[in-house]
Amino acid sequence: MLSILPFSIRPLLALCLAAGLATPALAQKKPASKALAAKVAPAKPRVFEPYEVQTPPEYAEGQYALQQYLRRPTPATDGPVRGIVQVSAVVQPDGRLTDVFVVRGLSAGCNAEALRLVKAMPRWRPARSNNQPVAARTSLVFGFEPAGATVTVRQPGGDLVGLGQPVVEEVVENKAYMYVEQMPVFPGGQERLIQYIQASLRYPAEAVANKVEDKVFVKFIVGPDGKVVKPEIVKGIGAGCDEEVLRVVRDLPVWEPGKQNGRQVSVYYTVPVNFSLQTTPGAPGVTTPPLPPVPKPEEKVYTYVEQMPTVRGAVGPSTAAISAALQTALQLPADVVSGRSGGTVYVSFVVRPDSSATDAKVVRSLCSACDEAALAAVRGLPKLVPGKQNGRPVSVQLTMPVPMYGPGHVFEANQVATAARFPGNDDALRQYLTDALRTPKVLKQENLQGAVEVRFVVQADGKVGAAEVSRPLCRSCDEEALRLVRAMPRWTPARNAADQPVAVRQRVLVQMPARTVPNRID
Repeated sequence: MLSILPFSIRPLLALCLAAGLATPALAQKKPASKALAAKVAPAKPRVFEPYEVQTPPEYAEGQYALQQYLRRPTPATDGPVRGIVQVSAVVQPDGRLTDVFVVRGLSAGCNAEALRLVKAMPRWRPARSNNQPVAARTSLVFGFEPAGATVTVRQPGGDLVGLGQPVVEEVVENKAYMYVEQMPVFPGGQERLIQYIQASLRYPAEAVANKVEDKVFVKFIVGPDGKVVKPEIVKGIGAGCDEEVLRVVRDLPVWEPGKQNGRQVSVYYTVPVNFSLQTTPGAPGVTTPPLPPVPKPEEKVYTYVEQMPTVRGAVGPSTAAISAALQTALQLPADVVSGRSGGTVYVSFVVRPDSSATDAKVVRSLCSACDEAALAAVRGLPKLVPGKQNGRPVSVQLTMPVPMYGPGHVFEANQVATAARFPGNDDALRQYLTDALRTPKVLKQENLQGAVEVRFVVQADGKVGAAEVSRPLCRSCDEEALRLVRAMPRWTPARNAADQPVAVRQRVLVQMPARTVPNRID
C-alpha cells in the first residue's frame, strides 16, 4: 500500500501504523464491530444488595431456624482450629443459592464444610423489589471450635447484611463466671429463694441432739439452661446439716440463667442457709410450713422474643398474620356498618405457651360496642403458634390495632393489605393512558405541556368512581383526563388484612401530550 502513495507522506503513514493508529476508514470499522458484539452479548441479570430491595432474602423456615442452623456446635474438621467462616451467596429469584464463595476463611477443612452446609440448604424465599422476585446477595457466618469450647458469632442482619460489614466474634471456653452483666434470678427473686430453701430444710436429728446452730454457706452453678448443678459446701457446721443443705439445693427449681454479652452462661452462686432450733423445720416445737409457690418459667410475660407468636400455617410477618385473623373474627357493630361510627380500637392480649390468647383488654377505646367487638375478635382467634425464647415456648404480650370501618369507607392506598390493580399491570395502565388520550388542540396552539393529576376511588367491586382533578393544567386538558379515568375498565379491588375487598383512593398523572416515557402511578 505504501508503494502507491506519494513519497512525501510515506514516512508519516508508516509512523502512524507503527504507533497503532489506523486510517479513518479502518477507525470507523472498529466501533461498529464493538457495537455489534455489545448487541450480541446477553445482559447479565442484576444482583441486588439487601439494602436495595423491599424484602431481603429469607431462609425458608424463618430467621430463628436459620440462627439455629448456623449456631449449632460445629466441630473443626482439621485439628484444634477455632473461629468463624463467612460465606457469601446469591439467592436467585427461584430461591436457589448460587455464586457461593468464602469471604473470610479459617482453614481448608472448615472452609469446605461451610460451603457444604450452604449448598445443602433448601431453597430460600427470594428478595423482592417492586413486588417482583429478584436476585440478592446474602452473607452467612459459621462457627468452628475444638472440643470443650464454644464460638459465638453474631450474624450480619437487617440492612447491614453484605460484604464488608463487621462480624462480631467471641471465643469463650466452657467455664462458670463469678459475676456477669445479668446475674441468675430465682423465680420470684432472692427473698423467695431464701424462703424456699428454709421451708425445704429438715433439721437433722444429730444436730438437734447436739444443739448445733449456725449458718451453712453453699456454692453452686446455675447453668445456661437455668438448672442448678455442682453444689458444694463453702463453710459447713457438720452434724448432718451440710448434707441436708446439699439435698435441698440439688432439688431447686429452674432459674432464669445469667447472661454475658447477651449470651446465656454458667454462673457461680453462693447462699447462706440458717439452722435455728427456734425456726428451722424439724426442730422441737417448730411446725413444718408448706413450700412457698414458685412461679413457673412460662408465667413470665415477654413483650419481644426471638420467635414471635403467629398463626399456624401463615407465611410472612407474624403481626400481619394475626391482624388478618382478627379481621376475620371481627363482627362489626351496627353503628360501624351504618357509617355512624368508625376508627381503630387497640387491644392488648397475651399469647400463652398452650396457644391460647388471654388477658385481653382495650388500650385505646373507640366506642363501647366497638371495644366489645374487638375483645370478641381476640376471643375468636384460632389457636396460635406460641412465641419462643431460647427455643422454649413462652408467654408474649401483643398490642394490635383492630380497624373498624363500614362497607362505604374509602381507605387510603397505604392502609390496605393488597393494593388495587389495573387490568394487567402498571405497564398496561401506562399504555392505556397513552393510547386512549385524545390530545386537546390547545396544547399545540399554545405550545402547552404538563400533567393533570386525577384522584379517584376504586370501589370494592372494582368500579372507578368519584374522579376529581387534584392538579389542573387547562380546562380541556382536565376534562380529557377525567374522561380517561371515568372510562377505565374495572380494576382488581384492594383487600384488607382479612382478604376482603375494600374501596381505596388512587391517583394518577395524565401526561399532556402523551409521552413514550412511563407515567408516574401512585
